[in-house]
Amino acid sequence: MEKKSFKEAYESINVPKEDVLKAIINGMNRATFNTPKPKKSFKIYVWSIGVAAAIFVASSFISPSISNVMAEVPILGKAYATFNDVIRRNLQSKSLITELNKTTSYKGIDVSITSAYYDGGVVGVTFKVKGDLRIQKDGRVVGFYEIFNGKEGISDSKELVYMEPTENDFIGQIQLSYPKTELPSNTTFPLEFKRIGDIEGSWRFDVPISQLPYEAEKIDNQSIQGIAGVQVHFDSIITGKASTAINYTATFPNEGKHDQVRLEAYDDKGNEIAISNDGIDLETIKVNDKIIVKGRSIIPESLKGNTSYIEVHPKVALSQPNQFVSLYEPTPVEIKANRQNLSVKIENITVKDKSFTADFQVNKGDKRNRSFMFFKDFARNDVILVKESEKEIYKEPIKHSVETIDKDELRFRSTFDISELDDFNQSKYVLRVNIGSLSANIPVELEKVKINLD
Repeated sequence: MEKKSFKEAYESINVPKEDVLKAIINGMNRATFNTPKPKKSFKIYVWSIGVAAAIFVASSFISPSISNVMAEVPILGKAYATFNDVIRRNLQSKSLITELNKTTSYKGIDVSITSAYYDGGVVGVTFKVKGDLRIQKDGRVVGFYEIFNGKEGISDSKELVYMEPTENDFIGQIQLSYPKTELPSNTTFPLEFKRIGDIEGSWRFDVPISQLPYEAEKIDNQSIQGIAGVQVHFDSIITGKASTAINYTATFPNEGKHDQVRLEAYDDKGNEIAISNDGIDLETIKVNDKIIVKGRSIIPESLKGNTSYIEVHPKVALSQPNQFVSLYEPTPVEIKANRQNLSVKIENITVKDKSFTADFQVNKGDKRNRSFMFFKDFARNDVILVKESEKEIYKEPIKHSVETIDKDELRFRSTFDISELDDFNQSKYVLRVNIGSLSANIPVELEKVKINLD
């Protein structure tokens, strides 16, 4: 699995872009995610690269990197209850939000920007939409927007955003990390919605934002994981009125160009500090055989005066390519992650008239502090029989069942129904093992780093 912004995935597919966008949105409408609740300190930003809508449906327990607004804490009335934006709520309580009322109309759809803020390295915008809109099964509307005209070097400059229903309209939120610490005072940034529901158009705004007072301090701490070939250097910390931004430089080997940094943070009493936006890529460059990423993680509170230091536990989710097993290959066959001690052993393959069966063990039975259901989901979604000529394309899986052979040893049996495959032949099909989804969800751990705030 590979972390990709929508922008990168969208532009990497060599087909007409509008067709791709339609296919992705249609795929989202069909997709169902059974995502277990992640630890509160970080989100999982992992992508599988296929084509069009398949980007969204590759694995049931991976959450996509999109500007999804999920209601968790109902505070400050209906408009703000939808968003789990602690930074916004803190600024709102201090009367530091810029309230706006700017509206653009096109094809009977009205889009209004209602508020904006810029606190340290975090920009936030709320908006509402009215009109006859295509609504998804869950009651929401999905849109597609660009910021800064889709400029290279700005994280997620093209993204999808969900809008939640209210009594008379739909409301949405965009939160992004500007790659520089400081904007000119009383500036604007361009925001354009290019699709609302299934309606294409242009709803363009120059959103006025004012930089709130902040403090920026340089730091010089580094953490290394030699086997995986990754290192994270912590560069600076930005303390805003309602947020704290940790800036770092991550170095990966060339094959790790889609590796993803994740941070856990603790205060001087050992209490975990919530990180709302983690692993934000501000800039990526290649130097010789290394990939260098300027990154940022956002803590939705100002920590000065609350703790004397932050203890950061860096982790890196490694990107790993799919691996494939020929149906003629003698078993057992062991699939290993390239830079991490993770594996899948295909122990036995059986082909009958109407079924294909694969027995396999995950990670030699080592659960790595994950639940059994985590591995059961992996067995269901990431060891799949596929057509060899389409092995890198994510389609609806061939109908199959998963049986647990040995729960303690993480042994499973997948039985695929091949009775309706007119062209089934052992030479035409392979087993695709998505070892990357294990790597993405079991990140390598680096040495702890202490960042002093006094």
